[in-house]
Amino acid sequence: MTAVSLTSAAMFLDFGVGNGLLTRLSRAFGLGDYATMRSYIVSAYITLTVVAVVLGLILVVFGIVFNREWLGFTTQITADSLAIVAACIFTFIFGIPASVIQRVMLACQKTWLTNVWQIMAALLSVVLCLVAIWLKMAGWMVVLAYAFPPIAMMLCSAFWFFSKHLELKPKLTEFSRAYSLDLVSIGSRFFVLSIFTSIALNIDNFIIAQQLGVEAVTEYSVPARLAGLLGLVVNILFMPLWAANGEALAKKDYVWLRQTMMKMSFLGGCTIFFASIFLIALSGPILNLWMGRSFEGQEANMAALCLLSFFMAVTSPFNMLLNSAGELKVQVIVWSLFLFVTVIAKYWLVSEQTVWVVPLISALAYLFIISPFVILRARKVVRK
Repeated sequence: MTAVSLTSAAMFLDFGVGNGLLTRLSRAFGLGDYATMRSYIVSAYITLTVVAVVLGLILVVFGIVFNREWLGFTTQITADSLAIVAACIFTFIFGIPASVIQRVMLACQKTWLTNVWQIMAALLSVVLCLVAIWLKMAGWMVVLAYAFPPIAMMLCSAFWFFSKHLELKPKLTEFSRAYSLDLVSIGSRFFVLSIFTSIALNIDNFIIAQQLGVEAVTEYSVPARLAGLLGLVVNILFMPLWAANGEALAKKDYVWLRQTMMKMSFLGGCTIFFASIFLIALSGPILNLWMGRSFEGQEANMAALCLLSFFMAVTSPFNMLLNSAGELKVQVIVWSLFLFVTVIAKYWLVSEQTVWVVPLISALAYLFIISPFVILRARKVVRK
């Protein structure tokens, strides 16, 4: 779980190019400018491939220079643990350029298609993971069997999508240095924002491991995985707004933007509220069926995590508008403050009896630090 949190927190290592690409493609799609879309797509593939290669080289050099045999010290990290971390990092690096296709389909407002491919990848991951366990493979092979299928599916979906949409099929001859630099420019803003959001939302396992020991991570992380289903619901509900908002901004349809923000905020809040009640009520039977046992404090942890998902759902439509408009300054400021406040509070208040306070701090900080400023800024952007 710690290795997975590490790679999740490292999602910003594409330097925001993926998010910048989605913003640019959404505008171009709204105007029907396929030539610009093709140029941005091929520029993104090349840029992110370079990023992945550089990251791979850095990791190789890092591994050689800091080889523990050279330095002559011992560590508690076992060879198996190191192999698991390496498997996570390997799949993450290869996934950087492969993820471009997801941005393309989202920009074309084919979110359902993205979800279908992700569902297929998830099913394949589960099957291969179970096979690896049944064959009693090493831990890192089990992790790889679970983590690599999504990358393989992204590559397959890219070949399939571009064969069906020849007007968007990227060509090397259409690579644009200017577009590549533009993606890096807007991506750098998303990059900074992603640093704060990724760390803030994935640091709980590290804090619990350091303060209470790695054994406590399991007691928290498994119920958190179940509560993470609500995050999936939030993503399904609101991710399409990024592209739709971009099209509306390109067409200057501000009335639709104002109405949609309010309607989706209400719809998202209601959906997560009722889903949370259902999930909390059935968390005990679900976890017993899934893992064969209950976890200490699981109800309190689930309730706090659901509260966080509720506040995020209410605020997400406004976040999506700011992303579509490239308005990131306010988000960077409030997320940096969120990270600073929550980390200090969690280190100070967490104990063996109050692990639930960790997600509760995130929920309350989101309500009082993130939500009001994001909502006000989004409404101001539409009025302006």
